[in-house]
Amino acid sequence: MSPTAAVSATTVPAKTVYIETFGCQMNHADTEVVLGRLADSGYLRVDTVAEAGLVLYNTCAVRDHAEAKIRGRLDNLKKAKRTRPGLRIGVMGCMAQREKADILARHPHVDLVVGTDQFVRMPQLLEQLDATGAIVATDFGDFDESMWTATRSAGINAWVPVMRGCNYNCTYCVVPFTRGKEKSRRPEQIEDEVRGLVDEGFVQVTLLGQTVDAYGKTLGDGSNLAKLLRRLHAIDGLKRIRFVTSHPKDISDELLDTMGELPRVAKHLHVPAQSGSDRILRLMGRRYTRADYLRFVERARARVPGVEFLTDLIVGFPRETEQDFRDTASLMDEVRFDGSYVFMYSQRPGTPASHLDDDVPVEAKKAR
Repeated sequence: MSPTAAVSATTVPAKTVYIETFGCQMNHADTEVVLGRLADSGYLRVDTVAEAGLVLYNTCAVRDHAEAKIRGRLDNLKKAKRTRPGLRIGVMGCMAQREKADILARHPHVDLVVGTDQFVRMPQLLEQLDATGAIVATDFGDFDESMWTATRSAGINAWVPVMRGCNYNCTYCVVPFTRGKEKSRRPEQIEDEVRGLVDEGFVQVTLLGQTVDAYGKTLGDGSNLAKLLRRLHAIDGLKRIRFVTSHPKDISDELLDTMGELPRVAKHLHVPAQSGSDRILRLMGRRYTRADYLRFVERARARVPGVEFLTDLIVGFPRETEQDFRDTASLMDEVRFDGSYVFMYSQRPGTPASHLDDDVPVEAKKAR
């Protein structure tokens, strides 16, 4: 049964929450924080919309397909809202940040639109609803460590956001608009969280950031990802440390040497190349060339024996020719990635690339 199926008029406890998460690991980590905050306020998580007094969608805005799926979910809740007037519906995450009040205009039965820096205030926002009516909360803010209580699913791995935002402004990407500028957490606060996770039984942590290898730049005290890895590696009981996702320009020799030296740091790099064509890389605003990327791979393999490479690639970017695509295919052959995620270009409103004609036919994108 789909999560929105069989929604009845039956009264359900107001403090029950159904949440569905779309998109990246950071969104899943944000969902854990929201569930923690709501649990502290007496909410119980349920498995279906039919059981919930509060329905939340934690959204993705990277591609239009993800947003279309969320709009479908919201349309399916119109009848439920009419038959269960106490039902509260919220949209949070990157689509909420990007569209803001436009979501209410399209879906007037939505009660909450909560952005990527405001979701930690979910209990307070819910308390305000009766007095204010529908709420749009999308201001960017700073990390508030006192509000970061997470409810994690049992397992061995825990997602740990160490920074948010991105300063690169790639021409196709909405992340700078939806996540804001880079912000890094204090290393001692991250260490305290990881020690607590080990005490709870977690043995692996995955450090998260949109460009995680840029960690520490905004702190102004010399903090960086290599030093953070060393700090966390000293925690007894922590068996594995991973981190995603990296930008090739921020991976330093210090970071690579730290990976090679510390046995409990995974020898794994997820570093999106996006294209193997210099012409397309310039149009994308990636700030490196094919040769730069290959030099980075050579450095990494020399300093981290046995390192595994994972990458992301976009096909069908505006003005991409067959030769540009062949350049990307040859990059894959030359690097020999251990895994890759290949996406068709999806034009996103407001990005610099949206001013370019989306001129590669869909069938050509699919073929590539």
